Amino acid sequence: MLFNRTPLAWKNLTSSWTKLLLSTGGVGFAVLLMFSQIGFRNGLFDSTVQLVRLMDADFIIVSRAKYNLPSEQRFDRSLLRRASQVEGVESVQPIYLERAGTELRVLGRPSRSIRVVGVPLTGRVFADDVMDNRRSEIEMPQSALLDRRTKRMYGLERSNRDRLREQEVELSGRRLTFVDYVEIGTDFVHDGSLVMSDQSFATYFPWRNSGGDPLSTVDFGLVRLNSGSDALRVKEQITALAPNEWDVLSKQQIIDREIHFWGTATPIGIIFSVGTVMGLVVGTIICYQIIFTDISDHMSEFATLKAMGYSRFYFVQLVVGQSLYLTVLGFIPALLLSYYVYQLLTETTGLVMLLTPERVLLVFCLTLLMCLSGGLLAVRKLNASDPANLF
Repeated sequence: MLFNRTPLAWKNLTSSWTKLLLSTGGVGFAVLLMFSQIGFRNGLFDSTVQLVRLMDADFIIVSRAKYNLPSEQRFDRSLLRRASQVEGVESVQPIYLERAGTELRVLGRPSRSIRVVGVPLTGRVFADDVMDNRRSEIEMPQSALLDRRTKRMYGLERSNRDRLREQEVELSGRRLTFVDYVEIGTDFVHDGSLVMSDQSFATYFPWRNSGGDPLSTVDFGLVRLNSGSDALRVKEQITALAPNEWDVLSKQQIIDREIHFWGTATPIGIIFSVGTVMGLVVGTIICYQIIFTDISDHMSEFATLKAMGYSRFYFVQLVVGQSLYLTVLGFIPALLLSYYVYQLLTETTGLVMLLTPERVLLVFCLTLLMCLSGGLLAVRKLNASDPANLF
């Protein structure tokens, strides 16, 4: 139909450019709504696992009691020393997290909880070279790196490093100096993050182990393997060291587990999924109204074609063609606008909102389904009509 000598589907749509602009605007609105809902839903997931994505590890060790990443279940650091002795292991790095007991206060601002990440200064921790090398800047006690995406409500300088260093900041009642930036991102639990050395971490949070070493309990263990090591065998051996204490998981396994938790065990993931469906329904109604109105406006012409012997299948092809045009014309500008909306939301909220090819393809398929469904619903009126009653 789209390739007939007379492109009737295209001519119907472009018979009024004003109407076409309004039609594509309606479809684009529905596409933007779906992109927004999917963006927030995946932003929840991506932001929650962003810290894990940034870590350089073949396996990550977590407590068996840790049901999601923000939960504060830990294991004994001495177990990591045993894991480092397993054949095939290159290094094991402890990572410390604290949120519930943190209080960050900028002079003139109220105190707020913030996620604190404690890292060793030796070995490799982060996959990004720039971020990993920046750990050398926090060798001085009471210094830290600020997540640039930390929310504005803290009152921290997020763009000028010199002004950031001059700000008077306290963490848990002790003076703290920010020396530079990293980029991690916020999520639905954490409004901001900072990274400091493990020794500074122990200074600020001595109560993590009452009467003992604050660094004796670990939140994550990052395991890097030697080149050519049998990953499955190493994983089994490390797990066997403390099968009741920890889980040894790949980065992707932890990411998948976390996404599954937020998508099924909390109402937030369900809410955004429902929002996506609502966008699909709204778009279907819009497409139905657009094509139904077009059919009504050209009913006498369609009656002539029916009287000339054109089949129902011809009119279905016609409507499918119009639906495909609406899909493309509505999707492309909505995609471009969604890209800038994602950038704006990332900047203002700190959430990691990624417009990946897979998500673009998903929304395009939903848009195509939306337009085809609306068109096929509208064509029923035409197929049910009698040419004799249309003149």
